[in-house]
Amino acid sequence: MWFRHHRIRNTTPDPLTGLVLHGRVLLEDRIHGDDTVAVYSGKDTTSGLPVTVTLLDPAAGADPAIAHAFLGRAQSLAGTDAPGLVRALGDGRDGDHVYMVTGAARGESLAALLTAEDGNDRYGPRTALSIVADVLAVLAEAHDQGFVHGGPGPEDVLLDEDDRVLVTGVRMVGAEEADPRTDVHAVGVLLYTLLTGEFRVGEGEAPRPSAVVPGLHPDLDMLVANATDPNPRYRPRDAGRYLTLVEQVLRSLPEPGEGPEENVSTRPIPVIEGAEAGPADRRRPPPPWRRIPVLVGAGVLVLGLFTGFLFLGSDDELVLPDLVGLSVESAEDELESLEYGLRPSYEEDYSDDVEPGTVAVTDPAAGVVVEQGSRILLSISVGPRYVEVPDVVGESETEARDLLRAAGFTSVEIVQEHSSEHDPGTVLSSTPEVGEEGDREGEITLNVSEGTIVPSLVGMARADAVFALEGLRLRVGVVETPDDTAPEGEVIGQDPEPGTIAAEDQEVVLTVSSGPDEGAGPEETEVEEEAGDAGSEPGSGGGGPNAVCSGQPWKEHKVYDDGDVVHYEGRFYEARWWVRGDPPSASGEWGPWADQGPC
Repeated sequence: MWFRHHRIRNTTPDPLTGLVLHGRVLLEDRIHGDDTVAVYSGKDTTSGLPVTVTLLDPAAGADPAIAHAFLGRAQSLAGTDAPGLVRALGDGRDGDHVYMVTGAARGESLAALLTAEDGNDRYGPRTALSIVADVLAVLAEAHDQGFVHGGPGPEDVLLDEDDRVLVTGVRMVGAEEADPRTDVHAVGVLLYTLLTGEFRVGEGEAPRPSAVVPGLHPDLDMLVANATDPNPRYRPRDAGRYLTLVEQVLRSLPEPGEGPEENVSTRPIPVIEGAEAGPADRRRPPPPWRRIPVLVGAGVLVLGLFTGFLFLGSDDELVLPDLVGLSVESAEDELESLEYGLRPSYEEDYSDDVEPGTVAVTDPAAGVVVEQGSRILLSISVGPRYVEVPDVVGESETEARDLLRAAGFTSVEIVQEHSSEHDPGTVLSSTPEVGEEGDREGEITLNVSEGTIVPSLVGMARADAVFALEGLRLRVGVVETPDDTAPEGEVIGQDPEPGTIAAEDQEVVLTVSSGPDEGAGPEETEVEEEAGDAGSEPGSGGGGPNAVCSGQPWKEHKVYDDGDVVHYEGRFYEARWWVRGDPPSASGEWGPWADQGPC
């Protein structure tokens, strides 16, 4: 449900005003509340300092589980040191009152500013994105420390006269609900509210801001839609990821006065007067822009955050440029061109937002001041985590495995079913079903028509392996190849791989060691259909997970560059970009390794 918010003044005296908790914390004015908690301004009578007190509703506090969860959240907040997040000063129970004490809430909430009689009911795009970026910066630090706010709303975000942000109003969430995507959803709703003036009640996806305020940039619709997707897995995974998107859109907006929204007749909100024409200019590339300073409890910490293109803050400071979306090589070149001794390191991560092989996230993020010689972590996209299951029904098990591997699925379970209508080894169905989205970290189950399970033959003597296959009514083909480690006559590879369901009389090709012979190429025997050279070109041999290939074998700790070719488990792979540590067989369509076919 969506509605236009109007302030309702409550003149009824609050019965808890004047209450003193544990002889020390005085409750003064009620700020806001809901069915679970009430928030009061207060005073620490010992020190005389102003505080904020969050009281659990007495009915809820009577439930030991709820009271325990509330106090647990207070203690978790106390262990979080995130600039701009309200600081926990204490907690406890006094009779029927379960409470948490935090630093004083200085400034006015966004809810109050949006509904003030002498203000306007919404913000322009640049101001809205600037505020949201600062909220996300606070939450990103909290998420890095393992703390989830639970969903900051307009009443939880305060601005003082200098536009400094304080995030308050920590929500009650259980351990199973403490997901950073909950905060991302709330910030997406907050962005919608700032742009449109409409407040949200309930869950669900926010409408497009441009449907309420015609002329808003389409990227603003995208930001809101991404964050408020009903399915959490499609949202940015945490505040840091969402912040990257927000900053990209902020830099891409038209300059003040160029876009249609800049001409909208709205009165400036007094606390941020001139933000569109003045401070917003700091976020216009190429000139540097600064992060709105952030409150830390009762004190103020000014964060020297800058973003946009390269900006030197002083003789010994440099602001990290935006590398998101660049190829690994381009990102490395960009860092090197700064001549600041920045050292890239790498990891791989899923991303729905950038192309595989490009930079998805950097740590530190773009706009952060870095020291000379700092290490910059580049998270390289391996594509989305959730992808469509390919059509494997009707294919052989081997072909189905190849299709799934190419799509990014590496864990496959086989379940045999009786079928009088299909040849043994034919895929009858899959779970998830064809066309559905599957988790690349999860397992794909293939229901396959009954047949003969190919045994594991590697390490056996040639004669024993042939005898075992003939006993299963499977045909045998043999390819001999030199090997420096396996004795002559030992099976060192097979195709199809162990566990594959084969039809009766299907051929199994054994790769057998002919002993050390570096000067000779592989010799083919007893495989009439395998004509031609079984040399080092990808796709020229029998393949299989244990097939022996010539050329460079994959090594876990070796760094490979774009274009490097290795062999692994009987197949050749070519590196699409810089990679280290990831087995080629786990790469798939989106990963760093391109499957070049069997050896």
